[in-house]
Amino acid sequence: MIRLSALLLFVLVACGETSALNERQATERVEQLIRESVAVIRPQPSLELYRPSLNKNLCLGATDGGSEERVIITRTYYLRGLPKDRFVDVAQAVKAHWQEQGHVITQTRGLDTGEPEIAAQSRPDDFILSLSWTQGDVLGIGVTSTCVWPDVK
Repeated sequence: MIRLSALLLFVLVACGETSALNERQATERVEQLIRESVAVIRPQPSLELYRPSLNKNLCLGATDGGSEERVIITRTYYLRGLPKDRFVDVAQAVKAHWQEQGHVITQTRGLDTGEPEIAAQSRPDDFILSLSWTQGDVLGIGVTSTCVWPDVK
């Protein structure tokens, strides 16, 4: 299970920003950020969608004064096939990639224990990025959008 505290952080931070993106565009950006991050990992893991993360939630309590009719998009994947002794190397590679892309690292911990947790904010759109150790000795990677407008139906 992906750490609940990390998911709550996603929701709280993501709703504090406004975005001109719509739901479809935000979903595409979330997936792009994940694909680009995973591309730097060696050996290449297989991605397994963490189904409960496949959602959109209303931006309840948005702190930016914007409409609560907006949504946030969240996706989290397990990174399968990575040996535990590579977790720290993987975390450092992802962190370096995020920094090279201009994203802001907001938290790094667990590198000394082999149970890494890294959080960042993407630039220029302030999406929340995370790479974290999960129970069962698997790494998870996730991205959560800022508040965006739902697609018009």
